[in-house]
Amino acid sequence: MLVLERLDRGGHDLERAAWYAVRGDPGCPAERYVLSTPQTRAICNRPELLGVAYTEALCQAMATGLASAPFAERITQHREDSVCVLHLLRGGLNFGLRRAVGQAFGYNRHGSAFMSSQRFEQDGRWGVADDSYRKLDIPQDAILVLGDVVATGVTLENGLEVVRKHMLAIGASAKAMVFFTIGGPRAEQALGRIHERFVETFPGYERTCVVYIEGRFTLADEHTPLRTKELGTDLLRLDALLAPEFELSQYESLPHALERCSIYDAGSRAFAIHTYATDVIDYWQQILELSKAGLSLRELLLERWPDLAPAPRAEVLSRASERWVGVDATLLQQLLMARQAFWSELVGPFGSRSAPLTALCERRIQVMRDAAGLSNGDHA
Repeated sequence: MLVLERLDRGGHDLERAAWYAVRGDPGCPAERYVLSTPQTRAICNRPELLGVAYTEALCQAMATGLASAPFAERITQHREDSVCVLHLLRGGLNFGLRRAVGQAFGYNRHGSAFMSSQRFEQDGRWGVADDSYRKLDIPQDAILVLGDVVATGVTLENGLEVVRKHMLAIGASAKAMVFFTIGGPRAEQALGRIHERFVETFPGYERTCVVYIEGRFTLADEHTPLRTKELGTDLLRLDALLAPEFELSQYESLPHALERCSIYDAGSRAFAIHTYATDVIDYWQQILELSKAGLSLRELLLERWPDLAPAPRAEVLSRASERWVGVDATLLQQLLMARQAFWSELVGPFGSRSAPLTALCERRIQVMRDAAGLSNGDHA
């Protein structure tokens, strides 16, 4: 069983970055962490946070996270110019890690490398269609820092294998790698294989760190019991290992736990706003039609996240103690109170009817249209 262990025991503060170590499954060669910040909770809960605002929020979260990271000293003990930010185009650009490294450590001479890596699906299998753009100027004894959204892990593994071969060809080497992701288990599986190859290739290679943002989400597949899903794409709260701060944030607003995906598309969210907004709106339109056919708010909530079901206080605390180690008692009390208020005040006595869900869908569609600058006459 996987659990989260709180690394900062200095008390609970929702405005600070919170770090957790993923414990269990010792066979994984990569170190695994979960990072929660106010900015990334907003990103995962509010798809209307898009464009430049989305990129700025993610960059700020990375700077805050790096400055307080449990492996920060391992980075700063190396030369400043040995740190190299690797950008996997185009989603990786949104993490703003070049600037975040500078803000976190006061660095100015760290390097950057770039490569394209675009996946495609054919006959139910994922492959990489475009990895031809490469600017891979990587130093000796590099500390590689990168970020991307990971669903299947295909583009990540392909990109890092290209980098490994390139480094070998130019006589470069690596000491460590830090990877930030909104993603799920496929990320650590891909990084675990890459870790083993880097250890074999570079004698001084020491460690690989995988940092899950807000949680280790699950990936929708053909067996996922959801009415609406995008296979091989959607990163779900369903059966996920989430930071307690992120779970607390689910109780702030009804739509949070109902979104189809925890990130949707990371590239178009910043660089192709209308395409991105159309994807989100299409989901809410599908739910709108289901609500008109009788689907209730309560049914949808419990379908997308069964752990939200009302339960006795002792049972909720028991489950929390099983998956979260070292969590401040104040946070657990907040979770209990927020959970109770969620069901009594937000879902309430009308949650078993379809009309509240219909109204919610109509509001969400309008919010996304407004955020993307789509008029009601535009296609979406």
